[in-house]
Amino acid sequence: MKTLEGKLAVVTGGSRGIGLAIARALAGAGAKVIIASRDGEACARAAASFGGEGVACDVGDPASVASLFARAEALGGCDVFVACAGVASGSLAAQVTRDELQRMLDVHYLGAVEGARAAAAQMRGKGGGAILFVTSIWGLGGASGTLAYGSAKAALAHAVKVLALEWARDGIRVNGLAPGFVETDMTADLPDAAKAKMLARVPLRRAARADEMAGPALFLCSDAASYVTGHTLVADGGERAR
Repeated sequence: MKTLEGKLAVVTGGSRGIGLAIARALAGAGAKVIIASRDGEACARAAASFGGEGVACDVGDPASVASLFARAEALGGCDVFVACAGVASGSLAAQVTRDELQRMLDVHYLGAVEGARAAAAQMRGKGGGAILFVTSIWGLGGASGTLAYGSAKAALAHAVKVLALEWARDGIRVNGLAPGFVETDMTADLPDAAKAKMLARVPLRRAARADEMAGPALFLCSDAASYVTGHTLVADGGERAR
C-alpha cells in the first residue's frame, strides 16, 4: 500500500546511512523524496538509486536551508520533513573545544529547527504534515565523551515536545527517533574496543543496520501514526530498558 502517495518528503543527511535508508522507505511508500547533504554529487548519486532528487545543502547555513526549501516549494511544498544530518564528536569534556560544541549545535539542533520551521510554513498551507527529528539515545542519557554530541541531541529531543505542542493546531505532527548503536559510516571508525563496550550494553548483542531505522521512521511519518505527536521512539536493541 502506498501510504505516502502524492506527498513530498525532504530528508537532510539523506545521502548515506540512516538518512538514505529512511529516504528509500519514504519513496517506497509512494512519496516524492528530496534528499540533501553537503556533498551534492554524492547526494545526486544516492537519490538516483531510488528515483529521488538530490540537493546540496549545509544545514549549518541558514541560507542553504532556505534554498533547499525553495526547491521543495517549487515542487508543491513539503508534506514530510526528516532531519537526519549529523556529524560525529567523541571528545571528553575537558578537551572539547567551543568550536566543536558550536558545530554540533549548528548541525544537529539549529539546522534541524531551521529546517522544521521552513517545512512547517509550507505544511500550514497544505493543512498539516509530519516532522521527524532523528536524535539519539545519547541525547536521552549521559555517557563519557558525548558532551558535545549528546547535548545537541538532547536539545533536539526537547524541541520535539515544544514544536509538537505549538504546531498541533496546524495539523503538524512532530516526533523523534532515537537510535542506539547503528552500523554507519559515522560509527565505522570507532576502535574495536569501543564498539565491543557499546555492544555489551545492548540486550540484542548486535548493532542495528541503518535500514532497521527506516520502519520506525516510516511509521512516524505516515498516517499510521496520525495520533502520535510529541513522542521520541527509542530504537536501541533494548539498551535503555535496563
